[in-house]
Amino acid sequence: MVRFNKEKGKTGVYNIDMKEDVIEQAPPPTPPKEPIVTQASNVELEKFAALVLKVLGDENIPPTPTNFQIYFDKLLESKPAAFKKRINDFLELESTNNDENHARIEREVKEGFAQIKNIMQVVSTVYRNLNVMQEIVKKRSTQLESNSNPLSIQNIISSLSEDLNKMFGLTTKQIDLLKDYYQKTTTILQEVDNQSIFDVKYGVYNRRYLMKSLQDEIKLIKNYAHPSSLVLARVKEDTLEKIINKKDKDIVVRNIAKLLLKTSRRSDVVAHFGDGIFAMVLKHTDLVGAKKACDRISELVYQTSFFVGTGEVETDIELAIVSLDTDHNAEEFIAATLEELPHTGKKYVPYIVCTPSLPSEEI
Repeated sequence: MVRFNKEKGKTGVYNIDMKEDVIEQAPPPTPPKEPIVTQASNVELEKFAALVLKVLGDENIPPTPTNFQIYFDKLLESKPAAFKKRINDFLELESTNNDENHARIEREVKEGFAQIKNIMQVVSTVYRNLNVMQEIVKKRSTQLESNSNPLSIQNIISSLSEDLNKMFGLTTKQIDLLKDYYQKTTTILQEVDNQSIFDVKYGVYNRRYLMKSLQDEIKLIKNYAHPSSLVLARVKEDTLEKIINKKDKDIVVRNIAKLLLKTSRRSDVVAHFGDGIFAMVLKHTDLVGAKKACDRISELVYQTSFFVGTGEVETDIELAIVSLDTDHNAEEFIAATLEELPHTGKKYVPYIVCTPSLPSEEI
């Protein structure tokens, strides 16, 4: 559980309890309400939208919905805080990101499948207990047969044996069916997982979605020649070594993911690459903008105090930047930034700008 203490001013404080975080199910959707927007807000929004279209035209960027959203967020960053709040309050009334909706629905589907799996496990246990009961009855029946009893008892035993044989046959078929259903359910779960785009543990996109986003962005750069950047971030190993409990380590890393989401724009892609390494695809963002993003991340992380139990953990973060181009693929950009991550942090430099090697430069 994480609590943010607003009384600390600019220096945030995260209190991390020893209890494991519980992923809460999404609340039922509330019925849509008609947005109430003043005439002044309408005029503001219309003027700002016209500005976005003008900038797209001036920079020769196709005015597609995706590009409009990216430049909308980009230009909004330079506006006064009051203006940004009015626009963001208006935008919160509508949901325009299909991928985010996909991720939310996917998470709910996975939770539903988890419940089905639990039910199947319970049913499996019931049948295992039934098998034990069958063995006990069979054993008692054998003991009765070995005794010298009247003929009537023998007839009862004979009838009981027949009934038991029938039940054995039926339950054997049911158990086989149960195994078949369980295997099919497991296969479905695996298929859903193979197509997933969301990392439930950290609340961001997963590696699959990251690699696809990078590949798609490289194709867009090839067509329209706009700048975009990739940032990799990781909690310094020295920080995690101070924490004994693995659950507490996971909580700290999860909080870093939340901070990355907090500093990102809606058009940015924040994803978990793996092993606690996070990536941010900053669309239509040059190296100057990527450096500013890293400055914001570093400032927020270093000004935030993390508490595990009653002890404070001083958090250090590694950051690496690379400018995307059409001369390299997604894997090469990732490899270049991964290599430089360990050379960043409080004792070194806040971040490093990386340059992937050309194929001719590789030995």
